[in-house]
Amino acid sequence: MILSPEELQWVTDRMKIYDIKYQEIYNEIFDHIVTAIEVKRKEGDTRRIEIVFQNVVDDHFNGYVGIEALATGQEKIYRKLMGKTFKTIFAGYLTWSLLVFTAICVGLSFVMPDTKLVHKIFITSIAILAFSPLIYTFIAVTKKIKVDKGRKSLLKAHLIGQTYLPAMLLNSIFYLPHFFYLAGSRDTDDNYYNSLKFLPLPALVVVLIFFMITNLSCLRLCNQIIKREVA
Repeated sequence: MILSPEELQWVTDRMKIYDIKYQEIYNEIFDHIVTAIEVKRKEGDTRRIEIVFQNVVDDHFNGYVGIEALATGQEKIYRKLMGKTFKTIFAGYLTWSLLVFTAICVGLSFVMPDTKLVHKIFITSIAILAFSPLIYTFIAVTKKIKVDKGRKSLLKAHLIGQTYLPAMLLNSIFYLPHFFYLAGSRDTDDNYYNSLKFLPLPALVVVLIFFMITNLSCLRLCNQIIKREVA
């Protein structure tokens, strides 16, 4: 038996007492509760909506604490699933063909002019590859995902966090090699921070290809997750 508009509104208002910050988890729990109440109504339970609602929450979720624990558990599961999916996609690019392609590109780099302009082109390309997945994902999920006031999107939060990985890695390449040096130095020359400037071209080629694969993995992850969750 389908709930009346008044009963659905009561359930909606009642759900506000639970600390469920992500829209996807809220929708899942809300749909589960409404479906369970409708089953009880179909089986002949004509008690007030307040009583049936609490009965469902107690039986299916072990009360208020159980719902919040489920929300937290679902978030952890989603984070692990997204990380595992990214690793699978990334590993799929690590083939013998990639190794041969990298070897050829490294070989060609030895005959390229080792100038500041060439270094700048490589570094700019690496930066674009590092940050473009984050921008692409933000635009893609913002268009697709709609949330209620006061809630966040689990998909958006974790997908953006995952596609920030290339940018985070690039920042690490820039700064971490000089962390211990900077801790004891007053040198504030901005050029010193960019360790990529000091790499030879063959090494820059390897870094560029690495970020190319990471970029492709992030974009594929974004499209795959959005297609699965939003379509």
